[in-house]
Amino acid sequence: MFEHVFASLPEGVATTPPGAALGALLEQVDPRTVSPHDTVVLARAWRRQLSHHEARFALAAREVALADPDRPGGRREGPGEFSADELRAVLHESRTRVGTLLGQADTALEAVPELWAAWDAGGVDTDRVRLCVTWTSSLSAEHAAHVVRTVLPDAPRLTLSGLIERIQQVATGLDPAWAARLYDNARRQRRVRTRRTEAGTLNLSALDLPLDAGSRSAAHIDAMALRAKALGHPGLLDTIRTDIVLALLSPRGAGHDDATVIAAVIAAADPTDPPGRRSPQRVGARHRPAQQADREPAEPEEPGEPDGSQESAAGRGGGRGGGGPRRSRIELRVGLATLLGLDEKPATMPGYGVVHSLLARQFARQLCAAEWRVAVTDTAGPPVAALLLRRRPRGYATTPTGSGEAPPVTPRPVLELHIDQDALARLRPADHPGWSEVIEELQQQFAAWRPPEPDTPADAARRLPPEALARWIHVRDRSCVFPPCRASSLAADIDHTIAATDGGPTAGANLGPLCRHDHRLKHETRWHLTQTAPGAFTWTSPTGHTYRQDPQPVAPDIPPPTRFHPRSSTTPPELATDEPIWANDPYPEPPDDPSAPDRHGRPADPPF
Repeated sequence: MFEHVFASLPEGVATTPPGAALGALLEQVDPRTVSPHDTVVLARAWRRQLSHHEARFALAAREVALADPDRPGGRREGPGEFSADELRAVLHESRTRVGTLLGQADTALEAVPELWAAWDAGGVDTDRVRLCVTWTSSLSAEHAAHVVRTVLPDAPRLTLSGLIERIQQVATGLDPAWAARLYDNARRQRRVRTRRTEAGTLNLSALDLPLDAGSRSAAHIDAMALRAKALGHPGLLDTIRTDIVLALLSPRGAGHDDATVIAAVIAAADPTDPPGRRSPQRVGARHRPAQQADREPAEPEEPGEPDGSQESAAGRGGGRGGGGPRRSRIELRVGLATLLGLDEKPATMPGYGVVHSLLARQFARQLCAAEWRVAVTDTAGPPVAALLLRRRPRGYATTPTGSGEAPPVTPRPVLELHIDQDALARLRPADHPGWSEVIEELQQQFAAWRPPEPDTPADAARRLPPEALARWIHVRDRSCVFPPCRASSLAADIDHTIAATDGGPTAGANLGPLCRHDHRLKHETRWHLTQTAPGAFTWTSPTGHTYRQDPQPVAPDIPPPTRFHPRSSTTPPELATDEPIWANDPYPEPPDDPSAPDRHGRPADPPF
């Protein structure tokens, strides 16, 4: 050990509200001179201060747009056609970029003042403000304001992708009919586009595909690539996927089965392509810095499917996420009440996002051959049971739709239903004839449910959890338990919080899902994880800061449907045409209307 004298932070850096006082404190500190612990405190304070400054800049920019020396008070009531032009000149920006800035400022200051107040106070940063504006830009003013006010309390704790999903959940839940029309209108404009890149290569894109068919096709491609990797293809998974797509679309590939296509792709592998990893990224001491080798024994890799049924050759082929087919598995999470038609709450597909209720019902019918899990919750939201349904509703297809067989390398999908225990008790099978046998099975299973904990010391000492316990961990924890991570628990490793090699039991209070990166973070660095209660995790970083992951509710909190006047737009941003597939310009001209920021939050200008 060596000693080093670090500079101290001025008193109040962690608690002073952003503004002149905090700015004065921060200007006294050189981040390179403080302790590792204080660098984190300093970064948090600077982020609050930065958000405050950017909120004030947006306010000032809006005032420039309203400035008019010929009007009383030097301000006009609202922006005009040429309001943004002085900002264009002073900032050296395009009309589109200035329009985006002013759109954010108008929404935050006028439509949802609470958003600007949180921005100005450093509670939310500019990226989250931008998403709140751009991902509600197609909604009516009333609909958008309701969505932003609902998501704002959770926004600081959500990743950007998590915030987008939450915005979509609330927007869809508030107006399910609008969401269904928006989806159908976009699906009707499905199209294929090609664009030649600057390097001379070609981008081939399929746009606005139906979510059910598109996601299953993507899972099929991914599983075929993993299979090719397992059989010896030397390339990266990205390049293998691309070659699989080209082979499937090639006229020479027509009529061939998956095995033939995979063999052809392996035979045609380009030895000059970047080489891929030859095996999954393992979790253990061989990756750890030498100084940590004696600190904690390595935790052996833990597959997400304890019985090994999904760890096929395709899964062992490697890839950054590990776990093989789990990465390409279709997973739909939906309320049982939604499938019964008792409510219109949206469903969720991890990795894909929000699914409106009508589509969720249609997709569930295609997933009859999937594994049907049921998360029974208490009234507060956390699960109290994880059941496995064997019956299916009457009238549901019993085989995959389509004329061909199910792709042999694609992992079995998972349909997870959820319902709270009181609602399950109130269900009367006779009221739902098509579902009566399913409801009866659910009620019987729940009455007999017992937590799948080990019965004997020998069971607790097992290296891998039995299937029922693994399913319980997947349902209980929902996702990787590192606080910002959103990777589905199905795509994660099941980790022993206290390593099995240290005597940690294979029991619910000592298990949790970790994505491969965060699994390695736990075992190969000085991060430390404890499970303070079943499903409640606390991480301690090498700098000494702690980060909690509390038990997660199964079903998101969705507000009841509301009628908005006028209704939100359902017009797709791009329409299908009878024009040729080819588009020469890889960066089409941005819209001339500066009041219409890109609805997906991407920069509207070309990057050069």
